[in-house]
Amino acid sequence: MPEAIGYGASQAYQPNQANTRAGQVAEQAEAFKTKRSEAAAVIAQRQASFSTSRAEFLSRQAEQLENRAETRRLEDGVGLQVNILA
Repeated sequence: MPEAIGYGASQAYQPNQANTRAGQVAEQAEAFKTKRSEAAAVIAQRQASFSTSRAEFLSRQAEQLENRAETRRLEDGVGLQVNILA
């Protein structure tokens, strides 16, 4: 009976390989979720930055068109020659 108290080649406690494998898989899954969340955050930041840049560009373009319309005199166009209300 000396084997029962830890003598010999066997150890008193041997970790279950299924438990260690499950732990490794859980750690890998958690690492994957973290990387996926980080990637999603990077993509969202890029999209927000693009949207902001696009909005600023369109705002500048609208302002330029507005300035052109204000500086253009009525005589220069066909507005006096064509009655668009009729």
